[in-house]
Amino acid sequence: MSSQLRWASSVCTNDEGGIMERRTFIKAGLGLGGVAAVGAAIDMTGIGAADNPYLMGNYAPVLDEITETSIQVTGSIPTDLNGLFLRNGPNPVDWVNPKKHHWFLGDGMLHGVRLDNGNALWYKNRRVLGNDSTANTSVISHAGHTYAIVEAGGYPVEIDGELNSLDTKPFFGDRTEGFTAHPKYDADTGELHAICYDYGSDPNNVRYVVIDDAGRHKETRTIPLPSRSMVHECAITQQYVLLLDLPITLDFYKIGRGYLPFSWNDAHQARIGLISRADASADIQWFDVDPTYIFHTFNAHEDNAGRVVFEAAAYGRIFDQDWLGPFNEAPPLLKRYTLDIQSGKATVEQLDDRPIEFPRIHPALYGKSYRYGYALGFSSALQPDFQEIKKYDFEQGTSQTLVFGDGKMAAEPVFVPRAGATNEDDGYLLTLVFDPASNKSDLVIVPAEDLSAGAIATIHLPRRVPFGFHGDWITA
Repeated sequence: MSSQLRWASSVCTNDEGGIMERRTFIKAGLGLGGVAAVGAAIDMTGIGAADNPYLMGNYAPVLDEITETSIQVTGSIPTDLNGLFLRNGPNPVDWVNPKKHHWFLGDGMLHGVRLDNGNALWYKNRRVLGNDSTANTSVISHAGHTYAIVEAGGYPVEIDGELNSLDTKPFFGDRTEGFTAHPKYDADTGELHAICYDYGSDPNNVRYVVIDDAGRHKETRTIPLPSRSMVHECAITQQYVLLLDLPITLDFYKIGRGYLPFSWNDAHQARIGLISRADASADIQWFDVDPTYIFHTFNAHEDNAGRVVFEAAAYGRIFDQDWLGPFNEAPPLLKRYTLDIQSGKATVEQLDDRPIEFPRIHPALYGKSYRYGYALGFSSALQPDFQEIKKYDFEQGTSQTLVFGDGKMAAEPVFVPRAGATNEDDGYLLTLVFDPASNKSDLVIVPAEDLSAGAIATIHLPRRVPFGFHGDWITA
């Protein structure tokens, strides 16, 4: 079901030569075509990449590690941005079978930019090595420690301030199992909440894990999940953790043939479970939903009626015909889910017809009511191109879109609050932007209050940063 919201629109140019579009429309249903082919004209790897677009163009790995301290900057870096921008993603440096290689596979590679008092001190990239883990999906900072993380049984790998992988055991060794790519931070308690799975070790269960504010393991609950679904993401509210049991499930046929072992499963009823955070003995309340898959939520909260509401980038059927990546079968569209605890029913509204992915919010608002969300956008569902970043005002039903011109392609926009900020959107969006003309990437800083201002600083990196997944801002 789609909402019938209507949005006004206006267009203006920005200083980077792109277009900022302010829209307020919502509705539709688009098909998705060849995002895998974006930027894929050149074989960058020498390992047979012509057979696999996820090994070509800016999807291709970089094969060396560099450090650069002489960095050109256009504009002015805000002086209150003192810390480290980190981005993680898969970067296979050894030979892979191009006919079977999935975008999600490969050792992690960190790309980092250190900022201090208005200066870009250095850029570095380093492989993630340690704990026998391909921690290639995200990076988090918690209780004074920084970790590269991944789902499906891989251990977190601690990272120091120079991007080196450490031999320490995650969470002080208090937890001896794999973690997740997407824990959720509760700013009120200082805790991390996670849904973790490792079907190779325990094929019938997932685990709800809590890491306390000191960075130590606090609690693990074992939850039966015989569907063996890919639980990439969770969400939290003040009372609940959301378990997304959706119809991409473990596929033994693919396991036996060396592919990423998950497929769309029509036989599995999509459902969302509410797990009580406080009462380990409480039953999970399940809500059936129409077939969908969600890699990433914006956020969840409980409204004034006690319903659980969350927004997400929701796909239709994927991991079905395309075995190498997520984009070629159905577009990820912004949808709002409302779970009515009293009736046991779920409703869904489509809030936009333009594809989005990699949503972010203010990091202190997970589990709480919030107003603004940010995401990477595609200008067309038929040819997703990563040319946009978007800002949504969920209270007003409006959005802004900043388009990077000249074929430039952006990445996940990381929101960083401004020092002393009093408004939710008072801060900066940091995003990597790949320029195919120079075959290099920039770290672009945009004021989150108004995307029409365009970039206030562009940090020109000495190399391209391959299309990857998730990053974070680590305060100095």
